Amino acid sequence: MSASPKKPLLIVFGAGGHGRVAADAAMASGAFSRVVASDRNAATWGGELLPGVPVLSPQVAAALPGPRAVHVAIGDNPMRRDEAARLASVGPLATIVHPSASVAASARIQPGCLITAQCVVGPMAELGIGVIVNHGAVVDHDCRIGAWAHVAPGARLGGAVQVDEAALVGAGSTVLRNLRVGAGSTLGAGAVLLQDLPDGEAWAGVPARPLERACA
Repeated sequence: MSASPKKPLLIVFGAGGHGRVAADAAMASGAFSRVVASDRNAATWGGELLPGVPVLSPQVAAALPGPRAVHVAIGDNPMRRDEAARLASVGPLATIVHPSASVAASARIQPGCLITAQCVVGPMAELGIGVIVNHGAVVDHDCRIGAWAHVAPGARLGGAVQVDEAALVGAGSTVLRNLRVGAGSTLGAGAVLLQDLPDGEAWAGVPARPLERACA
């Protein structure tokens, strides 16, 4: 019988609130030998992200003995993508799944994703690299979530929704089935999307409309 692979040490990069969410989920998952945090802000070094999770400088974190993995815990989508590229030499991107999340066996999850407490990821859903599915969100069957997108807490995606790269689906929002949320776009908190949202636009309201009209 071959020996079980050693669990990696996890470096959570980002010493803010999103880092706390990621570190908490990582510890609850039991998938890592130890969890530490790192940040480029020197003011955070020497503190703790959570009890027992020290915040280290990037240089100290990168020198920790392996095996190690990295999770970039930055809520801003482009910043998360760019930081992941800078940290590629430190270790592979780790996906974190909170044990209370429901993830279908047929779902396909790329590296670097965070699936937090009480989330649902349905059958045949696909999450691209670095996707965040935040607390209590639902990604229903056959959804396609592009790299570095963020489905915020309590958002609901109907079946076969497509969310393109680096888009933000706001907290408590609803996207009806078969619709598309375009690349780099933002759907505001509590919005209800009844039609495709084009690339790079911000929509809000019920029903969701371009933001300048939603706020008029």
